[in-house]
Formats: sequence, C-alpha cells, structure tokens
Amino acid sequence: MDGLSEGDLEKRAEKMIRNAVNMGVPEVIRPADITSGNVKLNTVFVSYIFNTRHGLEELTAEEYEAAKQIWDDIEGTKEERAFRFWINSLDIDGLQVVNLYEEARDGLLLLKVIHKLDPTIIDWKKVEKNPNNSRFKMGINCGVAVDASKKLGLKLPGIGGTDILDGNKKSIIAVVWQLVRLHYLRIIGS
Repeated sequence: MDGLSEGDLEKRAEKMIRNAVNMGVPEVIRPADITSGNVKLNTVFVSYIFNTRHGLEELTAEEYEAAKQIWDDIEGTKEERAFRFWINSLDIDGLQVVNLYEEARDGLLLLKVIHKLDPTIIDWKKVEKNPNNSRFKMGINCGVAVDASKKLGLKLPGIGGTDILDGNKKSIIAVVWQLVRLHYLRIIGS
C-alpha cells in the first residue's frame, strides 16, 4: 500500500509493477504504459494479476460437480455447442435449445433468435406458429427466416429455406454464425 502515498505517478506505477512482480505476475507493462492510460496493456496487466491472485474461494466438491454437469456436454460439435449455448444465453421466453440442427428445421428457432436481435424484421402473420411436423408449414417458416436474415444484412449465398428444412448442418451453422457475429458487432459497435 506504500505506493498510494507516492505523489509522482511514474514512481507510483513503478511500485505497483514491483509489487505485482513480487506476487508472481510477469513484467508485461512499463510505468509509462500505466500513466498514459494504454487500455489494452492495462487490461493485459490486470488480467495477469487476476490470473495470478484472483482472491476467489476454491470450489467445494459439490459446486465442482454441479459446474461439471452443466458444462460436461459431449453432444454435437464445438460449433454446434457454442451456438446452442449462445442462443440459450439470449434468454428467449420458452426457448431452450438441446439439438440445434433438429430444432432449427421448423424455422421457429431462427425466427425467435432473429426477433430477439431485431423485433421489427419479422412479419409474424406469415409465420406458421404450429408447424406440427408438416414439411410444407416448416418450409414456409424456413423461407421467412432466410428472408429475415437477408433483411438483417446477412450474406447467405446458396442457402435457402430448404437447406434449413433438410437440417443441412453447414447451412444452419452459417446462418447462426452470422447471427452471432451481428449480435456481438451490435454490442461492441461495428
């Protein structure tokens, strides 16, 4: 805490770095980087401090097992799991994705995700809300989902509603990937 009484910012930053090195943090930053407010280097420095001495309590055996059950999901590919987790993180009412490829086939899953990203894009009058495994009704929804995706500015060359209806994994991943990208660009600013 002796650095807090130091009036010279360079010397204060130097003491802070020295204290961090004594804790086991690698010397990844210079005092001038701290005082100049270099956001990226300061973020790296703070990350190293957190990874070295996070100050969090260790998990109990019960907490560790509970966390393991949540994340121990060996079904599907890495991409499918990641996109499924992303969709579930959107907290869409009544939507919990277990199998992305199967659940996307009726078009409703993609329509709900698109609606979450932009509530003005979908004309719900054109959507079959209860497709009941009817290939015709599911096809309508898939077509509406592809059209809505294009209205959002997604590039879907060679992807049509029938690709989603047929459960084409590459097409579904391509659409969802672009939705994820759009979502994060809107969060961080394009």
